[in-house]
Amino acid sequence: MGSGHECGPFPVIALADCNNFYVSCERVFRPSLENRPVIVLSNNDGCAVARSNEAKAIGIPMGAPYHQIRKLCERNGVVVLSSNYELYGDMSNRVVSVLSRFAPELEVYSIDESFLDLTGVMDPLQLSIRMRDQVKQWTGIPISVGLGPTKTLAKAGNRLAKKQGVGCMVIEKNDRQALESITIEDVWGIGRRLSARLRRIGLLNAWQFARAPSPPIRAIGGVTLERTQRELAGIPCLEMEELALPRKNTCCSRSFGKPVTELEELEEAVANYGVRAIRKVRSEGSLASALQVFIMTNRFREDQPQYSNSRVLALDEPTDDPIRIVQNAKHLLRAIFRPDYAYKKAGVILLDLIPSGVRQTLLFEEHANRRRQDFVNAVEEVASLYSGGGAFWGGQGIGKQWRMRREMRTPRYTTCWEELPLVGLTSSTHTKSNRYF
Repeated sequence: MGSGHECGPFPVIALADCNNFYVSCERVFRPSLENRPVIVLSNNDGCAVARSNEAKAIGIPMGAPYHQIRKLCERNGVVVLSSNYELYGDMSNRVVSVLSRFAPELEVYSIDESFLDLTGVMDPLQLSIRMRDQVKQWTGIPISVGLGPTKTLAKAGNRLAKKQGVGCMVIEKNDRQALESITIEDVWGIGRRLSARLRRIGLLNAWQFARAPSPPIRAIGGVTLERTQRELAGIPCLEMEELALPRKNTCCSRSFGKPVTELEELEEAVANYGVRAIRKVRSEGSLASALQVFIMTNRFREDQPQYSNSRVLALDEPTDDPIRIVQNAKHLLRAIFRPDYAYKKAGVILLDLIPSGVRQTLLFEEHANRRRQDFVNAVEEVASLYSGGGAFWGGQGIGKQWRMRREMRTPRYTTCWEELPLVGLTSSTHTKSNRYF
């Protein structure tokens, strides 16, 4: 640079990733699971979505259907658990709270991953080690930290840190040995289809990919793939996003724990999905302009009659009112429901979300009832404070026999009063509860 110009500090991005997050959350409250093979199953106890290192070592693949690995789990004493999403979400918030103390800029990338901007820090590696130790001490969750001049290199460093069993790792753009050890399909943003095409032109690992000419990369994957290549070469192309962009649409859908044949049960399910979806919208300060309801049978049951359908309704006025959403969702459901079918799944999609600040009301303000709005806000506030258990809408029902199967779920230790861990109990109380330490 010429006289009078100063070069700014080199960028340093850290990716903090919780190790085997779902399993780690379970181990915080059940220390007896340490050093034992543990897997956590997906909705309706379907597939393995989280595995401890011990479970990986005995050959349980990610995403394996439980009915296919049941005998393998029984032979090796694997602890099998249902997903406890309430616990995982709360523990994720606690981890992020600790991480935010170490950097002014933090981007929550997923439930178990966060990017931090450590640019200007004197010793980012030492700070990352201290951050890892503090997260473990304050939350009980082990994390790995990858550092690099770009997000993609930080992601690569994190992957190698886990693979080599070290807590933190720095990876630079010219670290040939490290980049050669990362296969092309393991590069962040390159999936199975793209990696197959890249392998056909001789790009087998991250180092070769980062040093390849740009035109063939652009021809294979467009500007998005070229951006990944530049990131691996140390050129920042992905900015930190401290605030998640508001959704344009949002969906809430689940498979049922058992086949549903009655309209009343479907209405309960759709009401619950509609309320959950509108709560996502309200949390982002948005309004829904339209909604869609869909239902379907189990397409894998070829011995049963199949049916699926959906219906969309454009609202006369954008809304965040759960009462309106539930009423209209039930109306759409009744229009597409057909008897004599065993339904496996239903869902509600809220479409064309807009910021609440640009709301255009009707000329006669049909839905602008202030007392009703205050009532809705009060109910939603109570539901938010008590995780939905303190208040709910009548259409959501009570029994919920249709809800997804989670037969091996552990207690919601941090979000449900009735399931809080208990300590210091007398021996006579031990027989009444297994939630003590």
